[in-house]
Amino acid sequence: MTEPNNCYAYFSVYGDDIDPSALSAELGVAPTQAWLKGDLDPRRREKRTGHWSLYSRLARTAELEEHLHDVLLQMDANASAFAAVSQRFGGTMQLVGNFNDIGAGLNVAKGVIARLAFYGLQLDLDTYYLYSDARECTV
Repeated sequence: MTEPNNCYAYFSVYGDDIDPSALSAELGVAPTQAWLKGDLDPRRREKRTGHWSLYSRLARTAELEEHLHDVLLQMDANASAFAAVSQRFGGTMQLVGNFNDIGAGLNVAKGVIARLAFYGLQLDLDTYYLYSDARECTV
């Protein structure tokens, strides 16, 4: 049996001078993930840059477009602040899809494109097709 797709989306900014606490106060929301430049990662290496991100709240089995909409809804709650932060730090909307079935794709409506443009976001789409005949064939 094929496992369900695993998809998610998030808004993120990176920068040497990112202060997650200050950004959270400016944006009015706590990040899903954040760190300062120099913080240690799980392997005890220093982070090369600061980071602040806000992930979709949906289950990872939801469609990729739904994750994108959920992140934009969260950003819309304080649109001017998110647009300013995105412009200042070069914001990215990251979409990730790990697809186990055929027919996976992405359909982005004009209104969503306009919202991405309003926020000055670059779009980074990473998709992975994980299907394997060897895994699916059982005798």
